[in-house]
Amino acid sequence: MNRISNVMKLHNRDKHAWMTVPAGILASSFIVNLIIGYGSGVAIYTGGLSSIFIYMLVLGIIVMPQTFPFAISFSVRRTDYFIGTVLNALLSSLVWTLALLLLSSIEEATNYWGVQLHFFSLPFLSDGNIAQEFLTDFLLLLTLFLSGLVIGSIFRKFRAIGLFITSLAAMVVTTLLVVLSTLNDWWEPIWNWLKDTTAFELSLWFLPIALCFAIISYLLIRRSTV
Repeated sequence: MNRISNVMKLHNRDKHAWMTVPAGILASSFIVNLIIGYGSGVAIYTGGLSSIFIYMLVLGIIVMPQTFPFAISFSVRRTDYFIGTVLNALLSSLVWTLALLLLSSIEEATNYWGVQLHFFSLPFLSDGNIAQEFLTDFLLLLTLFLSGLVIGSIFRKFRAIGLFITSLAAMVVTTLLVVLSTLNDWWEPIWNWLKDTTAFELSLWFLPIALCFAIISYLLIRRSTV
């Protein structure tokens, strides 16, 4: 347990990567949209909130090359490194989820910042009660981090060639699914299902996906070299 906490401390020493940079990206996006809102005079529904979710994906990719060799050089077990990294991601996702919920409440209380700017409180994503909104944001943040961790783990284990082959395989599978959906007229049923499904219900699908990403990352990290 002490080794796991040491891994978490290792990550938390880089407060810029885990807190400062995403906060700066989110704040700059918000300020730009707020200025546009003051000048437009109409309601604005912006996608600027996606910046924090995209950053969690990027963070998952870069965390391994930044910390894995250093941790292993201090005799940290790969299992401890994985657990500590995932626990830190859980904590970070929790903090950011609470921050987003708070900002969403402030946005609604101020009549959308007085300019009808919908930045943190968005239709569909903010539907449902507070618990559903919390789980939606939390699961999305965590799943994106773990997907990035898979990418970083593949690169650490198989280098660029492994990442290229994995990307190519993903493209082939995606293309086949698109072709099958077109040939079998699946697009309309898929669209109807999406229209009848809430963001919270969709977010529950992230649970098995996040679990698969975590297992894959763990297996790759256990066999990765420094």
